[in-house]
Amino acid sequence: VVIALVVLLAATRSPILAVLSTLSILCTIMSVIGVVTMIGWTLGTVEAILISILAGFSVDYVVHLAHAYAQSYGTREERLRTAFGEMGTPVLSGMLTSVLASLPLFTCQIVFFAKFGTFLCFTILFSWLWANFVFMGVVGMLGPARERDSADAQGDRK
Repeated sequence: VVIALVVLLAATRSPILAVLSTLSILCTIMSVIGVVTMIGWTLGTVEAILISILAGFSVDYVVHLAHAYAQSYGTREERLRTAFGEMGTPVLSGMLTSVLASLPLFTCQIVFFAKFGTFLCFTILFSWLWANFVFMGVVGMLGPARERDSADAQGDRK
């Protein structure tokens, strides 16, 4: 998760966006671990492997939305609209294809693949929900606004 924070800080160049993105990732991790615990999983070799890759799967959607927000200009609302306009459909499409790809794994007889399918589906769903609804909502309230300054405007005219 610390590596994700550093990467997000580099990608967005905004401590606020990096911290909020990292909180979204942590919430995804806690949600997935909570759900698999509630369905009766205990910590074994398979679960330990899956938990070790959880942070990597949790980063995808929030980093795309945070980067799109960071690269846009205007008020918070304008930046949210731009970020969703640029990345909303690709992020939704990525989520749908990943969830659909995980569904056949539910029917596997090999325990690792069946658990991996369940784990992947929950991770993708929670990551998408936290990124789209909580992260972007909080960014809409607390995120940085960035108006175009004269240097940016001159750079666009060249």
